Amino acid sequence: MKDYLSIFIDKEYPKFLDKYLETKTMQRLKYVTQFCGCDYTNLYNPLFLYTRFDHSLVVAHMTWHFTHDKESTIVALLHDVGTPCFAHTIDYVYGDYLNQETSERKISDMIKNDKELLTYLDEDGVSIASFDELENYPILENKSPQLCCDRLDGILHTCYIWLHTHNIEKIKEVFANMVVLNNEDGRAEIGFNNIDSALAFSQMVSIYAKELQGNKDKYVMKYISEVVKLANKNKLVSLDDLYAKKESDIVEVFKKYFTSWNKFNKANNLICTNDLPHNFYISFDTKKRNAIPLVNTEVGVRRANCVSDEIKVIYEEISSYHDTLYAYVEEIEKV
Repeated sequence: MKDYLSIFIDKEYPKFLDKYLETKTMQRLKYVTQFCGCDYTNLYNPLFLYTRFDHSLVVAHMTWHFTHDKESTIVALLHDVGTPCFAHTIDYVYGDYLNQETSERKISDMIKNDKELLTYLDEDGVSIASFDELENYPILENKSPQLCCDRLDGILHTCYIWLHTHNIEKIKEVFANMVVLNNEDGRAEIGFNNIDSALAFSQMVSIYAKELQGNKDKYVMKYISEVVKLANKNKLVSLDDLYAKKESDIVEVFKKYFTSWNKFNKANNLICTNDLPHNFYISFDTKKRNAIPLVNTEVGVRRANCVSDEIKVIYEEISSYHDTLYAYVEEIEKV
């Protein structure tokens, strides 16, 4: 984690962030995994434990690197404090496969319950209302397929930590070639100064986008969401617990009361098929994630897929990508 984080730390270190890291609101995120429960099965093998705390810290340092704006950086650090245990998996509990926005609680509501955090924000002149309007911080957050720091870390850590398709040197190289440009709407957005770097990044986006639309990720999230629903129905875990307890403590409940959890933990083979299975299976569409970077050209700033045929093909493949109709783990007949 230290090697990955160090890539994004600016020479002018934002010391004002440090006091926020010890607040109860931020500390809670140390016990929420970033990969939505994929750490709990051998279907995946993350390089190391990466939490919402780690992600928040990386996004904050990215934001500072590109803006050197104190308020934007503080907002970036706190942008995920409303995330429940298992993150977007809990959107599946509510049947929200396509938007994946249902489970997150309002940032401002979470902050209001932390007096220490409120004191720090007051000292730094940051209004609580700022956290309900993240669109005012486009370097941190914007609409796909635009690129922002939140989305950027998702792509980079997917390729490095989660799927191991790129090493730390490739991550460094991509980040080193990023700059702030003005997009079609006249708003600041991170992009690239050369087409080669934009191509390298677009290849990473393809890996990221296809994995998050693929059956393996969907299966893991759907299985855990079904366990959460049953645990809540049987009063073993409440939905409020997801915002208060450690993810590891909730997993211990699953281990104790769900015999399929051990099979899920040991599973290392997902069977993808177009034939209807008899086991517990998945078959649904999920949120399409994407990012088409800006690139500075001789004729001005353009989306990379508009200036390179090779990059255009990458995004056409992302747009048309579909996994098989069904997927299941042979050992898991039911939750």
